[in-house]
This record gives sequence, C-alpha cells and structure tokens, in this order.
Amino acid sequence: MVTLKGEVLALCKEIAKKFENWEFSLEQFKNKSLKHTTIIVGPGLGFRRVGSRGEVTVFPGVYLNNKKTISLCKKILGRPIYTSGVFFEEIRCELTMLPEFAEYTPCFIQDRVGFIHDGGPDEPYWRDISELPSVIERFLMQGISFFERHYDFLSEKNMLEFLPAKYKVSSSGGYREYEQSQGVMLCIIRCILGDFEFVRRYRSDEYKTVFPKMTEDLDKIIECLPQMEKSWREKGYVSV
Repeated sequence: MVTLKGEVLALCKEIAKKFENWEFSLEQFKNKSLKHTTIIVGPGLGFRRVGSRGEVTVFPGVYLNNKKTISLCKKILGRPIYTSGVFFEEIRCELTMLPEFAEYTPCFIQDRVGFIHDGGPDEPYWRDISELPSVIERFLMQGISFFERHYDFLSEKNMLEFLPAKYKVSSSGGYREYEQSQGVMLCIIRCILGDFEFVRRYRSDEYKTVFPKMTEDLDKIIECLPQMEKSWREKGYVSV
C-alpha cells in the first residue's frame, strides 16, 4: 500500500523533472551542475497522522554544500555544516512566488473539508492536500530565484568570496549569517580563501554577535591555523 509520504516524495521527483539540472533525493531538491558545489532547495517535509488523516508540513530553506568547505569542516570539527543556509521564514519579504499562507509553516491535510466537519481548526495555514503540488513547485521556483539574486556562481572563488549572502531579513531574529554555526562556517570559508586573521578576529571579544559564539568549534579551527597557514604558503591551498 502506498503511503502518503511515498506519494509526496514521488510527486517531488516528478516536479524536479520540470527544471533543468535539478533532481530530488533524500527529501531535497538538488542541482549538481557545478563541480564544486551542490545547490539545494529543501522543502523541509514533515509527516504525521491527525486522527484518520495524513498531514504534511513544510519548512523550506535553501542551502549550499561546497566540497572544500565541507571536507575541511569535517576534518577540523568532525561534522559537516552547510556552506550556506537560509530558511524561507527569514526572507518572507522576498517570497513573491508563494501564496500568502505558504509564507509561514502551512499544514496540508487529507480531506480538509471533512477535517473541519469533524471539529478540526479552520485556519488559513491548514490547507487541503490537493494544494500541495503547486506549493512545492513554487517553493522550488522561489529557491532558484533566491540563488540567482544572491549568489555568484561564475566561479568557486567568486561564490566563496561573496559569502555570506546579503538579503533583507523578515524574521524577528535578524540577519544570522554571522551567528553560531553559520559564523563557524564563515571562518572555515575565510581560511580556505587564505584569510586566517578572520577567525582570530571573530573569536575575540571585540567581535560582537547577537547569540553566543560556538567558541569550542572556533578554538579547534584556531588550533589548526599554523598548519593551514604553512600549507597555504607552500602549496597555495589549506590542508590539515
């Protein structure tokens, strides 16, 4: 018997076929046309049961997985961090391709009319499952548009040099590209570009952030700086 999750994942695979160089795997839309970086639009799918009905929630975002940054991050920290990542909830002012209800975290439920008849909430963000295909396709279109406006893919160096992406923030949390794990990744990126002073400056008390810094991770990067600097001088790239 085909489950609701299976149907939705199959739907996403069909949607990906409409867009050149895009595929759907591991619950994410991916573009691997660049040799150095995978471009990702993640719908952030969640599945559960509400009584006898299936429900799908979406929490979309856009991400970059650059091979060099991920590799260095794993070697130093023992885990990967997205090279770049932005949730749609942070950029609602830019979501021109989505219906208003989809700018937040909509829930799609099987037989919405019956759901309401049985006492379920009649809220704008509770939508019938029949609307899901159009919304997911629009999520992908919106993500592609965001990449085109805010990232430089002319070369790997250009892409890394111009990170973090600059965009207008809609969320109350503000611009988070220098915060916590994103700040850690930015230090990794700057090291790859030969800018070793950035991590020292970012780790210092003079560099202010809204949220507490992930100092344990930053100290691990700083411990590797002598080896990375030596590699940069001798080989023109960093290694640990």
